[in-house]
Amino acid sequence: MSNINTIKYLTQDELKRLFQVIATQNPKKRSPNPVYYHKRNLAIFLIAYRHGLRAGEIGMLEVEDIDLTQGRIRIRREKHSTGGEYTMQPDEIRILKAWLKERRGNNLFLFPSQRGTPISRRTLDYLMKQYGVKANIPPDKRHFHVLKHSICTHLSEAETDLRFIQDWVGHANIQSTVVYTHITNPKRDKQARKVFASPSIVSP
Repeated sequence: MSNINTIKYLTQDELKRLFQVIATQNPKKRSPNPVYYHKRNLAIFLIAYRHGLRAGEIGMLEVEDIDLTQGRIRIRREKHSTGGEYTMQPDEIRILKAWLKERRGNNLFLFPSQRGTPISRRTLDYLMKQYGVKANIPPDKRHFHVLKHSICTHLSEAETDLRFIQDWVGHANIQSTVVYTHITNPKRDKQARKVFASPSIVSP
């Protein structure tokens, strides 16, 4: 279960800067094919953010888990979380199509390493740190798992139903979801503005 004191998440502005850097800058110097890495990494980070995926869960994704025609993605989750089939948004489909067009070989993994194995946690954490520096992300937020915390927080900011958030990111326990309402709670903010405008509340 997440602890509010340890949760780090990206603001909307930070995430926009991160995606901009991923789309335009290659973390590998002297790469013979920067377009390959741009398209792969943008797909990785967008899917991880939108669906609240851990690094290991990104590695488990297979090509057959993606149905571009129906706009669906099948997710297997770790740590007793709940997986399933989820809908994808048009930009996810577009970016995945671009990646699959660029992707080489017939490897069953959606994001294989150069050795043909699933992309590793170490590689994803390295990418997050490299991109994070270029996007001016605070050092304590340059961890791949921050993407999962970010989507949970952003869904809460959008006043999304807690049960939807729980189902969307695969939380087995609703308490793991509730913690994000302690970080940001628009309903609470609106109520506070209304209450403290009351003449019953003393002002100096």
